[in-house]
Amino acid sequence: MLEFKEASRRDVRIKMALGGKSGAGKTLSALLIAKGLVENVAKVGVLQTEAGRAQCYLRDIGTFKVLDMAPPFSPMKYIEGIEIAEKSKLEVLVIDSISDEWAGPGGALDMHSAACEVTKNTFTAWKNVTPKHDQFMNRILQSPLHIICTVRKKTETILETVERNGRTIQVPKRVGLKDIQRDDSEYRWIVQFDLEQEGNLATVIKDNTKLFQGKPAFLINVETGKKLRDWCLT
Repeated sequence: MLEFKEASRRDVRIKMALGGKSGAGKTLSALLIAKGLVENVAKVGVLQTEAGRAQCYLRDIGTFKVLDMAPPFSPMKYIEGIEIAEKSKLEVLVIDSISDEWAGPGGALDMHSAACEVTKNTFTAWKNVTPKHDQFMNRILQSPLHIICTVRKKTETILETVERNGRTIQVPKRVGLKDIQRDDSEYRWIVQFDLEQEGNLATVIKDNTKLFQGKPAFLINVETGKKLRDWCLT
């Protein structure tokens, strides 16, 4: 029987994303937050699409669990990974990364392309793909686990104006642009940070907790996760 209950943040599980281009420190930052969210790092699991990436940080984090996922990176395979994490009694799941669900081999865009071959209609081809993608996103949001997702960003080279030796010159600079995920997916998260490649500093994109909102760029550490854990407990 459905009934109302008193609202409590103890019922909240953090769902967040870390966006950035390659080399911005997304995996390590996600693991540091995960370590801060739980008292026992053995309760942390990583669902990874690049086998061995998370294990590079064992000395920084301690022993955690990993599940390597190979192509095709379909939404249903990600859902299966989340369900395995729940059955394994984990408390925090890092999904590294959810960009492959969208743009990786066998992901949503590949599924759409295959459907287009049949329907010959781009709009109609989304009919069967969109519900599967939405089911994946909703599975994350409904999970009893804290879930931290990494998201790659499309990059572009721009010309930046700088002063060198008393001269004003333009030098090329690679910058991150949009998340490689479905448009507006960032609105689903409780928190999203974007990471800079230089210095791996985090900028707040969205923050329902208001713990980091309005603060300057900072370096993510275990304390970041502890702040989120304490927020959930108060």
